[in-house]
Amino acid sequence: MTAQVLLSVKQGRDFCLGVLDQVGIGGEEAARCTESMIYASLRGTDSHGLSLLPTYVERVRSGQIRSGQDLRVVEEGPVTVLCDGQHGVGPYLSEKAMGLARDRARENGLGAVSLKDGNYAGALAFYVEPLAREGLLALCMANATPRVAPPGGRAGLHGTNPLAYAAPVVGGEPLVFDAATGHSAAKVDQAREEGKQLDEGVLLDQDGRVTTDPSDLFGGTLLPVGGFLGYGLGMLVDLLAGALSGGPCGRDVPEVSAVEGPYGCGFFALVIDTERFAGAEVFAARSAFLAASARGIQSTVGAARVRVPGDRARKERARRLQRGIPFSELRWGALLERLTGCGVDTADWDTVG
Repeated sequence: MTAQVLLSVKQGRDFCLGVLDQVGIGGEEAARCTESMIYASLRGTDSHGLSLLPTYVERVRSGQIRSGQDLRVVEEGPVTVLCDGQHGVGPYLSEKAMGLARDRARENGLGAVSLKDGNYAGALAFYVEPLAREGLLALCMANATPRVAPPGGRAGLHGTNPLAYAAPVVGGEPLVFDAATGHSAAKVDQAREEGKQLDEGVLLDQDGRVTTDPSDLFGGTLLPVGGFLGYGLGMLVDLLAGALSGGPCGRDVPEVSAVEGPYGCGFFALVIDTERFAGAEVFAARSAFLAASARGIQSTVGAARVRVPGDRARKERARRLQRGIPFSELRWGALLERLTGCGVDTADWDTVG
């Protein structure tokens, strides 16, 4: 069995806050960035959890992420707001954008906020789940580096372009969906580390051929999830998170490796006050009915019971709260090495876990 490093939530939080402080990110910016990563790690979304910390640090060091930048409202109406994030700290800006959408929804039934130059937002479920707990229906999305090819193409057109939504459920936990529209480079890389092959339809090699070898990620191109379905949804994300704000979209978004200049990715939030329709209680009851209907369907042979969005993440969260956030020794060492390469002192964490 591969040796593991296990961090408690407190250790993970202290680690993130200490590292961010060393690169000049403090206060609410550091707190929201940290909570975003802790949230993702507890859900089992490791690519967007504590593993993301070196990426933030590298971009702060390069000047791509600028501490102290707040949302600047460019245009606003009763329902809509266009904001400029001024290349600040992504989770801090995205959470504020979500809050603006919530406020508009409370006042007018709907709230839609488009944020440009908001930098990397991390796990999107972090922004929608709290609003569902307030009885609201919330959706958000973000565009990214163009690493996903359209069906029939061999070069990236748009990013993995994730979207998330959360809905209140009467007497139960919210429905929480968070997924990328394109296959994830992090999961391909994980398959390579574990010596596993990919399913077909995940990756093209450098010659534009479908491959199941995860090592072909270097020079290769990712494919959309579900073919044309992922392609169409990925385009929608670019339209709402990029084009709507007049910001970069598609092939305009810089490569993820280009940390010196502005990243320019965007974020879009939509919040609906269900009370303005059939009523909040009615909606939450219908959500509960839908969830119960899904769980009541007989599973296929060899499969576990049918789950609804959020079930897996809640189960993993409970497990990790008890056991800790896991890293293989290899991944933990690589994380510390990247941080050290940015001039961060990690000596206190070399023997953690």
